[in-house]
Amino acid sequence: MKYKAHVTGREGRWWAVEIPELGKNAQTQARRLAEVEGEARDYISVTLDVAPSSVHVQVIVDDFAQVYDVQERSAWIRAARRLIEQLETDVQRETRALTNELTAEGVPLREIAYLVGTTFQRVGQLATEEAAGATRSAWAISERNPEVFERAREAFLAVTRVAEPAPPRV
Repeated sequence: MKYKAHVTGREGRWWAVEIPELGKNAQTQARRLAEVEGEARDYISVTLDVAPSSVHVQVIVDDFAQVYDVQERSAWIRAARRLIEQLETDVQRETRALTNELTAEGVPLREIAYLVGTTFQRVGQLATEEAAGATRSAWAISERNPEVFERAREAFLAVTRVAEPAPPRV
């Protein structure tokens, strides 16, 4: 059984939660947003006299007070954080690989630091790390996994794009 638990706002120190599938008065509360799913599941299972394990709850944070698009903005932030983490991993892997390749060719650490956009001290750390099988260039991986550079390209375009300001809400 699937149900939606709508977080409708704050009432003092509590989050107000409505479960519309159970009727107009189906309401509960939770102290923290992380507890909403469990509180809603318990409410539903007691109301319907079913096992809590048979109840699946989707938490939806509705707009409240002067805060709009909470659910969508929250989802965007979480997705952006995942993208940033993926890109950071790709950048670290590629920095390490290029540093090792340039070091093997005798390029000075300060020059490598300039190329990869970090300090020469960090390049020195990367150059002294065990290189045997420790790095695989994202560049080489991208031939089999083009998403690596597509993610970077899309992130770069998103950051550099000048967005038009949204009209104010009334």
